[in-house]
Amino acid sequence: MEDKIRNLLNQVDIVSRKNSEILDATGGRFNIFRICGVNHYENTHSAIIAEFLNPKGSHGLGAKLLECFVNLLEIDDFDCSNAHVFTEYPTDYYVLDIEKGRIDILVESGGKSIILENKIYAEDQWEQLKRYDTFAKRKYSAGNYHVYYLTLEGNEASCESHCGISYNSISYKAEIIDWLEKCVEIAVRFPIVRETIIQYINHLKQLTNQDMDARNQSEIVEILMNNFEAAKTIRQNYEAIFDAMAEKYFFPEMEDFVSREGFELEKRGASEADGGINFRVFVPGWKKCHISYSPEGAGYLFGIQYTRDDWKENPLSNETLETLRSIFGSHFKWNDGWWPLYTKLEKIEWEEDSIRLFAKNCKDQISALIKKIKGLDL
Repeated sequence: MEDKIRNLLNQVDIVSRKNSEILDATGGRFNIFRICGVNHYENTHSAIIAEFLNPKGSHGLGAKLLECFVNLLEIDDFDCSNAHVFTEYPTDYYVLDIEKGRIDILVESGGKSIILENKIYAEDQWEQLKRYDTFAKRKYSAGNYHVYYLTLEGNEASCESHCGISYNSISYKAEIIDWLEKCVEIAVRFPIVRETIIQYINHLKQLTNQDMDARNQSEIVEILMNNFEAAKTIRQNYEAIFDAMAEKYFFPEMEDFVSREGFELEKRGASEADGGINFRVFVPGWKKCHISYSPEGAGYLFGIQYTRDDWKENPLSNETLETLRSIFGSHFKWNDGWWPLYTKLEKIEWEEDSIRLFAKNCKDQISALIKKIKGLDL
């Protein structure tokens, strides 16, 4: 079996290197969205998608892209030509007795609406989809709206968010890329729009690990089929690689750091699917909170997180929250459910040098954070 596995890995490596050569030769690695760091921000993705959906958008294609989207989601009787598209739409504007919230993308026309909640990094907020459903039910009435939960991979919303309301999960990996590829055909005579959509598709494929040439991907599938037992053995052991890499290259650095500083480290696993290494650092004297690194698909949330489940009844004081806000300003977000203070970081690359650099950065970030908030009642 060992020889079969080695032979399989050699064959796959040849195809992988061939795909890399194609990307280098064609400029396929160049992507302005990645260069500008678009992968970090849900709001930026929402703005891009909303512009494509907008019949009055600068793309000049009228309602065609929205019609394509509506058809893909099989939404009946929606007047696309007279639709209005909003981002960050406030739910409390019309419904004053529900908790304040903002819908990422709202498309409405003729008393009907499409609601898109866009989640790439951030955790679900308490009763978030339920609040949007309450808003939509009162503004449009039952049967006249659709709620969609958009993530990279098509994940389900948490029970705390949807609370049993009806919604649909869609993904960048499937539905959004499928829609955008159809948009490329629609925009064939609009070269600037067409090439921008292609760039965005390529960016989303990179974020969802689909950036291999289709022909090379088929070749690898054929190799795996012909070496099925060896491929199955690799698959059975694949996830263990990430814990092993974290234990070898990351946690020794962190264990030495927390030991010197008198902190406590809690390991919570490592996974490619989750996006990285998950761990917590507990600081002496902190009664309600700890420092957390929580991978979120294609990136990280880093900051101060509540430790106990009773954080709603026993949150940080308003004075402490205001102090955190004054110290960190716009570089961090605050008071968002489990996270009184957090920011978003890039995902790590699964190679030795990157993991060791991540450990160094974590130590620096933790030290700087604690130094700034020393003396606060956390």
